[in-house]
Amino acid sequence: MLVRTIKTAALALSLVGCAVAQPVTPPTDAIAELVSQSQEAAPYPALAISVRKGDEILYEGAVGTADLEQDVPATPDTVFAIGSITKSFTAIAVATLAAEGKIDLNAPISTYIPDYDGPAGDAPVWTLMNHTSGILNYNAQPEFPQGTRKAFTQREMRDMFEAAPLMFEPGTNFSYSNSGIFLLGVIVENVTGKPYDTYLEETIFAPLGLERTYYNRPQTIIPHRASGYVLSEDGYQNAPILDPSVPFSAGALASTVQDLQAYVDGVHRQNLLGDDVRNTLYEMREFPDGEANPYALGALIIRNWEGHRKIAHAGDIDGFSGYMAFYPDEDLSIIVLANSRNVSPSPVGLEQKIARLVFDTPRGEPSSEPLTPAQQAILVGDYDVGRVRIGIDQIGILKQDDGLAMKFGGTASDGPAIPLVRLDGLHFYAANDDEMTFTFIPGEDDTPTRVMVDYVGGLFSFYKTN
Repeated sequence: MLVRTIKTAALALSLVGCAVAQPVTPPTDAIAELVSQSQEAAPYPALAISVRKGDEILYEGAVGTADLEQDVPATPDTVFAIGSITKSFTAIAVATLAAEGKIDLNAPISTYIPDYDGPAGDAPVWTLMNHTSGILNYNAQPEFPQGTRKAFTQREMRDMFEAAPLMFEPGTNFSYSNSGIFLLGVIVENVTGKPYDTYLEETIFAPLGLERTYYNRPQTIIPHRASGYVLSEDGYQNAPILDPSVPFSAGALASTVQDLQAYVDGVHRQNLLGDDVRNTLYEMREFPDGEANPYALGALIIRNWEGHRKIAHAGDIDGFSGYMAFYPDEDLSIIVLANSRNVSPSPVGLEQKIARLVFDTPRGEPSSEPLTPAQQAILVGDYDVGRVRIGIDQIGILKQDDGLAMKFGGTASDGPAIPLVRLDGLHFYAANDDEMTFTFIPGEDDTPTRVMVDYVGGLFSFYKTN
């Protein structure tokens, strides 16, 4: 465990009205214990965590093993693939070019990709930034090259989604699309005449002092790089290694918890890139009917979590997962990186548990009162996702003993039934991850018509269909 003080003075976050909370005793020991227990229980080969409040590092350390074959311990210097946290760097690149007048966010995509021949060619650039373009998510398609070291051309990758029909009219709905962020990388290259990674190095990494953030090429020698793992019935196995030409601007970067803290400090706390850039990153565009889209143009989910404003994004890629979160009112930033995925608590769940320690807001105790058969009857059924979609179209709620269970994919899916633990009223959490919550919303006749699911750092509405 490492506790240190940052010497650089923190500037007020004027854009979001940062108001520093009253000082409390740092829960450093409690965080260290939580991290250690989570690494063993989840399980993760390794976890690296950094927690900063104001100018003070409350906790910065790592537990476990970065490379199981060589028995290399993880440290705060360990480099992890950061998956979709890459998207926020891509958004900075686009916002920078927009601030320089080189990209018009309201211009059609085809303005900057002249050979774009798909139905989204007329969609404005900004719809790529907040997942409202309607373009299919390429890594959910059967032809997506899962876990391959083969390098692909941009044309080969674009052919997987470009000509496909749109899921909806651009700007009218939200569906998480790596394809859209991939296209933003193409736009950056076309506008600057430079490779995507070169532009990021010159414009973002160097100015912010990110000396251990990399375009994650397998052939590059990257000091202290962790290996990624998958957990099987026989224990850990090496995860597939994906050539960065596949995730590209949607997920090809690697970094450390220290560099990501420096990124949060420079971009969000000190505003080193300027108001024009940060204003774009925080811009949230409503749907045509006025409903809010919680996903900002900066590839950031901006929301209220347990009464605290939060700016965050998760990352998930073969063998790795992570999460970065910034609470501007309390000047708190938490970074979690791991070299495995699909275990609980996820980095999102672990980050929220750490935030609970800092804010002294523990999870409430489960209710001792079981559901009645009548209560079960009105809650069970299939629920379809609303207009904000992140790859899950349906969940199913089933009876289980005196309570409920949940299945991703609906009640008839082959997936496991995850027990739900009742907190109070119609509020529940998943037994395998108490930071994944389910709140049923009654309709006019007091029969629940939808359920709000707090999952992967965002809130998603699912509407009952039967």
